[in-house]
Amino acid sequence: MKLALVLMLVAQGAWATPADDLIAGQRKECRGCDLSGVSFKKANLAGVDLTGANLTNASFHRANLRGAILDGVTATAANFNMIDGTQASFKGADLTRSMMYGAQLSGANLEGANLTEARLQTARLTSANLKGVVLDRAVARDAVANNTDFTGASFQQTNMNGAHLGRSVFAGATINYAGFVNADASRADFTGASISLSDFYGADLRRATVTGATLTGNRFATAATSEVDFDTATMSGNFMADGRLQGE
Repeated sequence: MKLALVLMLVAQGAWATPADDLIAGQRKECRGCDLSGVSFKKANLAGVDLTGANLTNASFHRANLRGAILDGVTATAANFNMIDGTQASFKGADLTRSMMYGAQLSGANLEGANLTEARLQTARLTSANLKGVVLDRAVARDAVANNTDFTGASFQQTNMNGAHLGRSVFAGATINYAGFVNADASRADFTGASISLSDFYGADLRRATVTGATLTGNRFATAATSEVDFDTATMSGNFMADGRLQGE
């Protein structure tokens, strides 16, 4: 009898986990769930609500997270490589050491997220909201983040080399020891930003705005800086586009 009951429960999915139900599409909400270490590889999770869930070490490799809500999740060292997270929300999420290589995050909301030491190479963040994010020691080499809002973000030792940042907003951002080598930041807005000891070698900064910014000890050698009015910024010890130390 007991064996028959067990077999019946298994057949009916009575012992299915929340993760199983999410993968099977039988539930669209798992707020605050412990999903640490679970593999959602290639799963269709479009529109799911995982607010506040524990996603530590979970894998979403190539998963569909379009429009999903992951606000306030703990996703330390989680794998989001190659996801489709178009217009997904990661507000206030802890994405420390997460992997987001090649992730599609256009139009996503990552406001206030912690992306310390995250890996975002070639990720697409076009028109995304990254206000107040922490990108310290993150690698976003060759990322596409045109028209993206980085207002008040922190870039400490961040690798943005080769990134596409045209018309993006860095107003009030803190940029220190960061790399923007060969990045395209044409028409970007650095109003009121604090930028120090960072490398803009060969970057495209044409028509960028630096009004009220503080620029200290940066390298702009070979950068394209036409129509950038450096006179509107507070400048000290920068290597300018012609390779000369400022003031020499």
